[in-house]
Amino acid sequence: MKSYDVIVIGAGHNGLIASSKLAASGRKVLLVEASETYGGMARSEVLFKGFQAPELTSNAIGISKEVVQDLGLTKYELLFNEHGLKTVALSLKNENIIFGSNYGETVKGISDKEFDRWKDLRKKFFNQCYVFQKLASQIPLGKNHSTLGSKADLILTAAKLRLQGREQFQEFLRMITMCIADLMEEELETSTLKGLISFDSTLGIKLGPRSPTSYLGLLYKLSQMKSSYSEKPLSTNGGVGSFIDALFKSADDNGVEFAFKAKVSSLIISDSVATGVKLENGVEYFAKTIVSSISPVNTFIDLVGAKNIETDLLRRIKALRHSGNSSKLNIILEEFPKFHISGSTDQSYRYVYAPSLESVESNFNSLKYNELPDDPNFEIYLNKITSNSSLNGAVMASICIQNTSYSLKGEWKNSKEALIDKVIATIQKWIPEFKKTILFKRLLLPHEIEQKYLVAGGHWHHTELQIDSLYSLRPTFDVSDYSTPVDGLFICGAGTHPGGNLFGLSGLNVAKKILRERIK
Repeated sequence: MKSYDVIVIGAGHNGLIASSKLAASGRKVLLVEASETYGGMARSEVLFKGFQAPELTSNAIGISKEVVQDLGLTKYELLFNEHGLKTVALSLKNENIIFGSNYGETVKGISDKEFDRWKDLRKKFFNQCYVFQKLASQIPLGKNHSTLGSKADLILTAAKLRLQGREQFQEFLRMITMCIADLMEEELETSTLKGLISFDSTLGIKLGPRSPTSYLGLLYKLSQMKSSYSEKPLSTNGGVGSFIDALFKSADDNGVEFAFKAKVSSLIISDSVATGVKLENGVEYFAKTIVSSISPVNTFIDLVGAKNIETDLLRRIKALRHSGNSSKLNIILEEFPKFHISGSTDQSYRYVYAPSLESVESNFNSLKYNELPDDPNFEIYLNKITSNSSLNGAVMASICIQNTSYSLKGEWKNSKEALIDKVIATIQKWIPEFKKTILFKRLLLPHEIEQKYLVAGGHWHHTELQIDSLYSLRPTFDVSDYSTPVDGLFICGAGTHPGGNLFGLSGLNVAKKILRERIK
C-alpha cells in the first residue's frame, strides 16, 4: 500500500499548480493523470509530421501574475511579448479595424468622435471589472467557508467600488445585468467594432449579445486581463507549451511524483471520508487529502458516485450546464499567409471574424436550435513553426469557432466538413491563396473534446460562466469554497472559482486553503 500526504487528480494547469504549491511545503504529493503526458486540455499533441502543439489552446493569454510569482516560474525562462496583443476585426464591407493592445487602448478604422466615446466606455468597463479582479484570488463565501475575514474581504471589495463615487456605483448596478448589445448600441456605430466586442463578451458562453447579463462575460474577461499577463502573451516561440512545461518543471523540482496513463475509476471513501483513489487497472493509492482538478461533473458523478452524495447536491451537479459550444480547427499552412486588407498585419495579431452584432446574435440563434451557423464567427491565431525541421517556415493557424452545438440536428458526421469549408471560404475573402497552402487540417467538435480529453460535455470552462455560476455559486454553493461534503476531498479547476482559461488561480487557491486548514 503506497501512501501520500496529497493525491492530485488531473495534470492540467490547475492540477500542476496545486501539486507544486503543496509539494513545496514539504508534503509528499502524487499527481495522477489519465493521459500519457501533462497539460490536460492545454497539452501538446503530435499534429503533423512529428510537429507537436496544443490542440485546443490557441494562445498563452490570461496567465495569472500571482501564479507566476508564487511558484517562481520566471526561472524557467518564460518569454513574454512586450508589444502586447492586437486584434484585427475583419469586415466584408472594408470596415476592418485594428484593435490595439490593452483591450483597445488604440483603435484604427473608426472616427475620432467614436473613439472618444469608446475611450469613455472602455474606462467604465475597466472600473467595473474591479470587483471580479479582486475576488479572483479569494476563497468564495460558501456553505463551509464564511469566516469573518472572508466576509470582510467581500465587504471591502464592494466598499472600494462604492468609493469610486455614487454615479459610478449606480452605473455599475444599472449595467451589471444588461446585455452587451444595448451598451454597444448606446455608444458605438461601427458594425465591426460592435461585432468584436459582442464576440469577446460571449465567446465560450451560451449567450448571445442580446441575452440579459451577457455584459458580465466581458467583465469577466477584462478582470482576468487586469490580473494576468493577458496583454503580454508568451512569445510565439514558446506559447502555451512553454507555460505548461514550466509548471511541470516546477512541480518536478518541488518533488511531486507523477503517474501517467493512470485513469482514476473511483475514489476510496469510507464513512464519508476520502482515503485514496482506485485506478482502472486496479492499483490503489492512499492519502489524507485528495484534490480533483478535473470537471466537477466528472468528479462527483464518476469518481465520488451517487451513493456518496446527498440527493440535493447530486441533483445540482447533474443540473450544471456543461455542454460545450466552441470548436477548434487547426490548420498548418506552407507559409505565412498574405492578407489582402488595408493596414499592416503580422503573426502576432489575433484575427476575428464577427462582422456585426447581428452576426454574433444570428450565430447564437443557430446554437439555440442545434443548427449549423450559416456564417460562422471565429478567431484566428497564427504561429510560425520553428521547432520542426521538416516544417520550418510553415505556419499553424489556430481557429476557435464559436456557437457550434454539442448535439447537431442531422448529426455532426454529415456536417463537419461543411463547417470546415464555410470557415475556409470566409478566410479566403482576405487570403485568396489560403486553401492552396493547406498541408494539414483537423477540427475538434465539443463531443470529440469530451471523448479525447475526458471532460463532461467538452466544455472548455467545465461549466457555464454565467451570473448564476460565478464566485459562491461556482460550481454550486455547497462546494464553492473548494471543499466538499466528503471529508478530505477538495476540488479545483475550470469548474470552480474563478474559472477557466490559463488563469490558474483555482489551483493556487485550493493549495493555500489546504495549507491553512489541514495538517500533513
